[in-house]
Amino acid sequence: MKKIAGILVVAGGIILALNGCKKDETAVSPPLPGNEFLTTVQLVVTNTADATDVQTVSVKQLPDQPVDNSKAALTLKKNAVYTVQVKFLDETKTPAGNVTDDISTRRNYHLICFVVSGGANLTVVRTDQDTNTPALQVGLQDKFTTGAASTGSINVQLRHQPNAKNGDCTPGSTDADVNYPVTIN
Repeated sequence: MKKIAGILVVAGGIILALNGCKKDETAVSPPLPGNEFLTTVQLVVTNTADATDVQTVSVKQLPDQPVDNSKAALTLKKNAVYTVQVKFLDETKTPAGNVTDDISTRRNYHLICFVVSGGANLTVVRTDQDTNTPALQVGLQDKFTTGAASTGSINVQLRHQPNAKNGDCTPGSTDADVNYPVTIN
């Protein structure tokens, strides 16, 4: 009888131990990706009528330093069409980190917004899309079309919009917000 009681005690202990380790299954959502760390926003602008007419303009801000706009001035020909690539870099690293690839990979969470101001005769059309249903524009690839001679500026803003992207620039937070002076002649 002692032998059976001992076996029951051991079996009961095992059952209690196994039940104590049992956890209810719960759905765990992956964490939303955070804002990208970047220091430099570049525009690579190519005239569709003359492939040798290429400009790379950039705005850089390293930590604890003033914004460097020394390479930001964009000069475009009037009545022309340009293809534009927007690139994002982390220049706190050597060599510089290419944040553009991360943004492209997570394009469903990002939108690049453009605001032309100050009289620049320039229109912007985003030409790339994400994989949302329906697909929404991203802005890493664009078309700039110029009109008559004019001056002004273009604001380029990278919006981080996880679970909020709807094609509008309002939702989300800002990863980058830079201005480029524009001259069209």
